[in-house]
Amino acid sequence: MEDLKKEKNEYDIDNSLADAESYNRKNVDAIKRAIVVAFCLLCMVPVFLCIHLAGKLSSMDKQVEELEKAIDEKEAVIYELSEQDEDIMSDDELLALDEAASDDIEKNTTEDGGVLSAAESDTRHLNGKKVYLTFDDGPSIYTDEILEILREKGVKATFFVVYTEDEDLWDEYSSIVEDGHTLGMHSYTHMYDVMYKDLAAFRYDVTMIHDFIYEQTGVDSTYYRFPGGSSNTVSRVDMQLLMEYLYEEGYTYYDWNSLSGDAVDAYLSPEQLNANVMGYVRNNPGDSIVLMHDLKNNYNTVEALPELIDTLIEEGYEICPIDEYTEPVQHVTYIIEE
Repeated sequence: MEDLKKEKNEYDIDNSLADAESYNRKNVDAIKRAIVVAFCLLCMVPVFLCIHLAGKLSSMDKQVEELEKAIDEKEAVIYELSEQDEDIMSDDELLALDEAASDDIEKNTTEDGGVLSAAESDTRHLNGKKVYLTFDDGPSIYTDEILEILREKGVKATFFVVYTEDEDLWDEYSSIVEDGHTLGMHSYTHMYDVMYKDLAAFRYDVTMIHDFIYEQTGVDSTYYRFPGGSSNTVSRVDMQLLMEYLYEEGYTYYDWNSLSGDAVDAYLSPEQLNANVMGYVRNNPGDSIVLMHDLKNNYNTVEALPELIDTLIEEGYEICPIDEYTEPVQHVTYIIEE
């Protein structure tokens, strides 16, 4: 009996040891599995982060490309001020300015040499006393505010518009016309690499914006402003060929000799914008065509407008919309071949 009990005890001990060993092995296996899972997770986290960052970088690259393209287009729109100043200060034009000044003095004197009264003077065209406010690139979400300001001040302006896919803004084309402002063409796409690709592309772009304006308003617009101005250097086509096409179609193109700088820096304060405009207007020998923009990122232009109009009126300038009698300001003149 004692031998049996001893054997049984030994058997129980062996089973306990086996159970303990099996339990320990299971724990070890579980720990190993946990370590493997944790290691895999740790390896996967950087992979997921890399994929996520790669997606972000790709998106940022596209945004940078779009911004660079927009900046290139805007830079092309800006007329080189230093070149403009050099052109204005040429000897021939200085002589012309002296002659124009003499003509103005003669126009504002009576037959006996006296000075015309204010009422009499207002009936005559005074060189340098007309200002044409023009807004490019609209309509925008701020067009209504611009129209309301012009309405309150009792003045008319000129809008060189482009096509917009936002149908909510299509009524603005008609609103501009209904308020008595001039509606001009500024292009259909405003994409330099598209519209200035060749002559056919330019003709198509002009036709599209002309017909779109006519469909929306019934206005047969004949006023045009080149994106980038007639002096732009981005066109792949000789600008004289583009001017020739406009001439043949009966369209007149208008550049500018005064600008606010809102295309250069959208963060210029209203005071800075107006100081820029008045600096040109006061020094222009003749009438002034002012370049501003009707864009969603140019609200400072809207805020500057009331004070600009007040200043112009206080200083005796007549604010007018461009019409068939407006002398065009053109950076580059079309040479008509005989």
